[in-house]
Amino acid sequence: MLYLLVLLPLVVFLARKEAGRLVRLSVLVPLFSFLLAPFLLGTAAGPFRLDGVGLFYLLLTDLIYALVALFARGYFARAEAWRFYWAGALFLASAHGAYLAHNLGMLWVFVEGSTLASALLVYHKGGARPLEATWKYLMLGSVGIAMGLIGVILVYALVGGATLDWGEVRSLVGEADPEGLKVAFALLLVGFGTKVGLFPLQAWLPDAHAEAPGPASALLSGTLLNVAFYALLRYAAIMQAAGLFAFASSLLLTFGLLTLLFAALFLFGQKEYKRLLAYSSMEHMGLAVFALGLGLPWLALFHTLAHSLAKTLAFLGASGILSLTHAKEVGRVGGLVFHLPALGIPYVLALAALGGLPPFPLFFAEFKAVEAAMRWPGLAGLYLLGLGMAFAGLLPPMAQMGFGRGKPLRGQGLDLWILWLLLGILVILGVFPGVEVFKELEVVLWRK
Repeated sequence: MLYLLVLLPLVVFLARKEAGRLVRLSVLVPLFSFLLAPFLLGTAAGPFRLDGVGLFYLLLTDLIYALVALFARGYFARAEAWRFYWAGALFLASAHGAYLAHNLGMLWVFVEGSTLASALLVYHKGGARPLEATWKYLMLGSVGIAMGLIGVILVYALVGGATLDWGEVRSLVGEADPEGLKVAFALLLVGFGTKVGLFPLQAWLPDAHAEAPGPASALLSGTLLNVAFYALLRYAAIMQAAGLFAFASSLLLTFGLLTLLFAALFLFGQKEYKRLLAYSSMEHMGLAVFALGLGLPWLALFHTLAHSLAKTLAFLGASGILSLTHAKEVGRVGGLVFHLPALGIPYVLALAALGGLPPFPLFFAEFKAVEAAMRWPGLAGLYLLGLGMAFAGLLPPMAQMGFGRGKPLRGQGLDLWILWLLLGILVILGVFPGVEVFKELEVVLWRK
């Protein structure tokens, strides 16, 4: 049945290029997977095994994909919709494979597969700028993932070539050469960190998000970044099992903090709102890596969940704005809260959520990270500085787009209720964060 979950998204190709059937299958397939996967928890088949952490990310991916696929029916012209849904099906199959893979080699294969499939999403309409963005994405992503492959091979060699099964590797690394494991983790962090969007390897991220169609950007930010972060979670757990988490923590905290600070700087003065959201994704993945570096995998899981929901909402809102105004620049969009509140209110609140304001869940995640980081006051101070700068960078675009001068709009043809659904989920998660659930997931990863 686990093989079925990997292959299930490819059912979409049966619809060929018929837009209506493509939408129906692209929504129903992830929903079916969403309902089926919990019953397969704990099962194994070949290199696949579904544990709690894999199930968590698989369910999140399926939910977001179904909502994005439904929203996309009002965004794409019927003649071009097939390109999005075909590429999306390939990406969803790769993501399923990554979250089910209990073999570190297969995990690498599916992470690379998600890179190739999502490149098709970036290069949707073609043209010089999408081609440049796709080329940059593929080159940087492939170089990074090649470094990750070297790290995988090194881990395999360090356990005597005995296995690549994640659970078995964790039981063997205690006897492995610690210096070799440190080198392997550094390579893996650089490799998968490129896909996560960590500084200074993030150059692909703003161009890819800016040039991809809006619904594709929602998938890139809401689901793709999590695939590589999931791999980092698995390898951080291996370092923890080997008694080397102090070394891994120093790298994770450094890269996470640098990513936060530079992303906050990049947020200032961004003229295009999709590029603004791309740098916000960079910021929040840095925050998630920082939380992992604090030795709080549960908080990293919670942060990626909150970010995925908020950023999907923001990018779908941006898709609607672009579709209705044909303007990419912040300064050419204004008064959304007054002229089209069904779109403007959830979009502005999504920016507020990304800025870390209560009652949204990212406020809770950032508060908990600051609380844990207070063991090192200097580190906590830099973290707070980055958060403040990031919020200051988001505030002017939020004010202009939500409350500035603008023209009346009509939201015909767009499923704006999806934005409100995501907003409702965010508020519920912010008020009731369910920490116990995430701490139970942490037990799956972490050896106490």
